[in-house]
Order: sequence, then structure tokens, then C-alpha cells
Amino acid sequence: MRSLLFAVAALTMSSPALASESSRSVEKAAAVLNDPGTQNAMIGGLGAILNAMLDIRVDGIAKALEPMNKGKPIKMKGNTLREIAQREDPRFERKLENGTRTAVSGMGAMANAMAVMLPQLEEAMGKMGDVLDKLPEAR
Repeated sequence: MRSLLFAVAALTMSSPALASESSRSVEKAAAVLNDPGTQNAMIGGLGAILNAMLDIRVDGIAKALEPMNKGKPIKMKGNTLREIAQREDPRFERKLENGTRTAVSGMGAMANAMAVMLPQLEEAMGKMGDVLDKLPEAR
């Protein structure tokens, strides 16, 4: 978040026209991210990525690590990341789905907040630029 604010500040100070354009871009992004169709597509895509990751088999990794464990078998609570997670928390799948939905809707909310903040940041950066212009040069 801090990096994003610095980038906005740099854009604002570099060119008012560019800052105005970035403000419109953020507003457009917020509208897209808050569209239910876009959110459903993002949830589906993110869900597919997470599912692929959760189906990674870790039993082979454990077998490969046995020599480092003095040859003793490494006992695992499942063959995939999903199985391990489900054994630890039987509601894991439901929590993952809810967390994915929350993350995607949070992106829309963050874009809305940025669209509201950006004009105020632009104004503040303009004022800072005016003050800096009035400062005597360091010698």
C-alpha cells in the first residue's frame, strides 16, 4: 500500500494531466472490480489456481527428504496439500472459498477507496510542489 501511495505521489508531482488520467483509470478499475460478473470470473480463476496448488502431491517431497532425516520415514497427514489442510481443519474448503470471495470483493473496495483518495492526494501533492518551488536552493 505504501508503494502505491508513493507511486501516486510521484505521478501527481510529475504531471497534473497524467495524474488526472491516473484518477480516471482508478475509477474505471474500481467499476470493473465491483462488477459482479468480473468478481465471479476472478473468483473462478483464483479458485482454479488455488485448487491446482492444493492438489500438489507432497508425499514424494517427503520421501526425497528422508535422507536428510537420517533415513527415517517422514510421516505425513496426507498426500497432497489439500489432504493435509483438511485433516487439520475439516471446514478448510468452505473457509478457502469464503476467503477467496472476501479477497476479491476487498479488491473492489480498495479500488473505490483509492478513487476517492486520489483527487485529495493530487491536491496535497500540488500544494507540496508549490511549497518546494518557494524554498531557496540548498547550497
